[in-house]
Amino acid sequence: MNNRENAIKEINDFIKSDSEKVMLIKGTHQYEKHSLVLEMLNQNESLTSGVFRTNSMQNITTFLEHAGYDVPINKKISSGQAYKSKGKILYFDSLFTRSTWGRTPFELDFAIVYPMDSFCEKNSKVKDEFLNDILERRKLKKIFIVTWTDHRYDYDWLSSYVDRSITFDAKEEDPEYHQRMLDLANGKW
Repeated sequence: MNNRENAIKEINDFIKSDSEKVMLIKGTHQYEKHSLVLEMLNQNESLTSGVFRTNSMQNITTFLEHAGYDVPINKKISSGQAYKSKGKILYFDSLFTRSTWGRTPFELDFAIVYPMDSFCEKNSKVKDEFLNDILERRKLKKIFIVTWTDHRYDYDWLSSYVDRSITFDAKEEDPEYHQRMLDLANGKW
């Protein structure tokens, strides 16, 4: 099952696991995947600080609003600055701007990388730099790699790093939306 109930179970099991570090979350539920990760992290008391690495610093407020966070209008989010919300300390940096990576603490409880799709077209050197930073240089307990649309990219290049992979689809909650995403993936749009 690729529904919300299963996604919640899988994310919680991953968070509780002592042997798993990296989770890949795919599926047609575009805006709900990262939101669900944040919701599950908010319910967990042991993971209190993290980095949200995104494709553009300008998108952060939109992504947080999708996840139910109240972000003041025209709030500028800066890399390296700690933001406290819902009992968590969040830092933000950019997938594509390495200079922002050094502004984020190296020892944190979790990382959310969203949307991973935008990174898939990068060359292998850039991907290696990203993976080295997020997997090796940083001391992170849990890493959530979250896709947006899944319609153009193959994530097999991540398979050797991922401990658990799940699919969270919109089929049960919004069948029409789910079908549009599948049609988009199959070039029918």
